Amino acid sequence: MRAIKTELTPFIQELMKVDVRNQAFLCSPYHAQPAYHAHPELELVFIRKGHGKRIIGNTVEPFEAGDMVFIGSNVPHLWLSDPAYYTGNGGMENQAIVSYFNAELFMDMFKSIKEFDSIRMMIKQSSKGIKIFGQTRDLIAEKLQDLATAEGFKKIEGLLQVMHLISESDEKVFIDAENRSSYEDADSDRLVLVLKYIKERLSEQISLPQVSEVACMTQQSFCRFFKKRMKKSFTKYLNEQRVELAKERLKNSNDSIGNVALSCGFNSSTHFCFVFKEITGDSPRQFRAKLVELAS
Repeated sequence: MRAIKTELTPFIQELMKVDVRNQAFLCSPYHAQPAYHAHPELELVFIRKGHGKRIIGNTVEPFEAGDMVFIGSNVPHLWLSDPAYYTGNGGMENQAIVSYFNAELFMDMFKSIKEFDSIRMMIKQSSKGIKIFGQTRDLIAEKLQDLATAEGFKKIEGLLQVMHLISESDEKVFIDAENRSSYEDADSDRLVLVLKYIKERLSEQISLPQVSEVACMTQQSFCRFFKKRMKKSFTKYLNEQRVELAKERLKNSNDSIGNVALSCGFNSSTHFCFVFKEITGDSPRQFRAKLVELAS
């Protein structure tokens, strides 16, 4: 089975993401359907309700409520709910807490501080997939529930606590001990390529033909593909990203509204003001005035 080579950071845009999911069947919100995929972010999955089969690397095992697995960077994986969940009959539901960690941002710290040796080793071993059970699983499950709403330092502190618990516990086993999975044979996720293309060129003109070519799709097929995956149109996503960039420039510079508009890829300040207010509820001038008021 070939894996999809993807990334989650372009979607979640933060150091750590905790999703509490209630779904008819298990499926990543970043894929339209369950897909055998791999990404550089570390992933911790706790099944609260449901059953089926999971694939980690080349190992297929059943899962049920209470199953907790920590997956290393670029390890192909897939959770497949039991076929009964896909029929939509009987009101069956899966519940899971799924966490993503951007390990790359932590690795320099892990490498330079001796106290993190056990965490660094655990992350390296997670390429085999780690199943966690017993009291360790129960403690981590409680922390994940709290982390779903945590912000700032509390989220970072909680992340380190979770990694410490996994690294020090004896209540864990490796899933794919031979680690035979081949990430190099994976197919690239077209959507990630498009999101990166957009992010790198927000200050430039970006057209539908351009991004369709990046995705190697016709314009019509790309529009359907993008909306199915992102739950919004390409134009809406592009405008939202440009407005986020504009908010930063309005906040951190004294540039005129016209210059901010041009630097964020808008053809005119009139169009920029219209889109900005449509998304934020304020005009660019009102937004900047509120920032000044808050600072005073």
